[in-house]
Amino acid sequence: MELKKFCAAMELQDDAVQLLKPHWETILEKWDGKLPEFVSESYLKKYFPYLQIPSEEAEVFRRAQSVIGSCADNEARALYMFVLYYGAFVLKLQVSPLQSPVWGENEGIAALLASLSCVPLIEDNCRKNGVPEHYALDALQWIGGTVVIYKLSHNNIPGHSLKQLYWLHYHVDGELYRIGRFEYLIHRLPEWCPLIFRNDDGVIAVLAAPGMKFDANGLVTLKDEFVVSTIEEDGPFITGIPCTVEGIARVNETLTIDRREFRSVFSPWDIVPSIHIPGGLRMSWEDAVASMKEAKEFFKRYLKREIPAIVCGSWILNPALERFAPKGNMARFRKEVFCVPMIRWGDKGRDGMFFAFGRDDVPPTEIEPVNSLQKALQEVYKAEGTLRTGAMFVLAEDLEKLGNMYYRTQQKVL
Repeated sequence: MELKKFCAAMELQDDAVQLLKPHWETILEKWDGKLPEFVSESYLKKYFPYLQIPSEEAEVFRRAQSVIGSCADNEARALYMFVLYYGAFVLKLQVSPLQSPVWGENEGIAALLASLSCVPLIEDNCRKNGVPEHYALDALQWIGGTVVIYKLSHNNIPGHSLKQLYWLHYHVDGELYRIGRFEYLIHRLPEWCPLIFRNDDGVIAVLAAPGMKFDANGLVTLKDEFVVSTIEEDGPFITGIPCTVEGIARVNETLTIDRREFRSVFSPWDIVPSIHIPGGLRMSWEDAVASMKEAKEFFKRYLKREIPAIVCGSWILNPALERFAPKGNMARFRKEVFCVPMIRWGDKGRDGMFFAFGRDDVPPTEIEPVNSLQKALQEVYKAEGTLRTGAMFVLAEDLEKLGNMYYRTQQKVL
């Protein structure tokens, strides 16, 4: 089938043509001309329970039957489903330009079926790395969380957004694992992570990463910065802007560290996994602790790596949530970890709004809230004019200390 004929049949726009054009011959060579296995009710029945959204089962299956049926004798639609799979998980393309209106209100169901197409690839990765199979199936809980997000902005209709499909290729490539409540992305130290030092007495010193823009209150800003952080070295001495355990930069101060007394927590060869907090389920502190402790052992046992710390940069760690939703699980999480400054997402000041509201094309105050989180974020936006991202770390050597007392209040900080 010619690309133009395919795009016309699926009512795709010019950006879809440009995305697929360099790969079209390869796609056609790889497609066997049949409806892919994942576009079937039996396949959906096999994997749907691992999404852990039983309340959505009846509605998802009802709508999926319609999508599957419409593909059975339609070459363009069958090919389209293969294109989503091959594009997202083999070519690693951002397939959001392939959103098609032909499915009507079930377009999110077509994307949901495509999201499950990667399961055999994730299972293959786990087998190759000697990782137990349940970690592959645990990854599907993230898809369940996306269904919840999708419903928020689609008249309560379940589905999945193509703009999120790319995330699963990290699981396919063995760069991301679901371990308990959290997912862990494998990489070296992120650029936003501060410089962290500790001496033999357990005293911690944290210097803001260079190039971060802070306002006069020590919060990361998108414009009109009060100061931009720098790092200066002079022999064994290193100087920068210190940060508090609450993740606030002390912008009117500098701190000089003597590296003969303080060791850097990180080495150039270290793997420093970062937490991704999937939606869908509640996030109790007990589940968070269990996940982080299991992650430390996971990396040691299966990937043969000792990790120095676990880090996280997320809209869930917005500093304002401690004030506007102090009793919530997100605020509790912040209070239990060592918070640090974090770079901002985009330029609109709506960090994380998509995950809380299902959309971010308008200010959060223009949407009718349907839960306590949305109400809290609206209050934050009214007060500050922006939604922020926050960040945190927990040193691996301190993971066993996590418990009922706040971790960050136990720290001795320079």
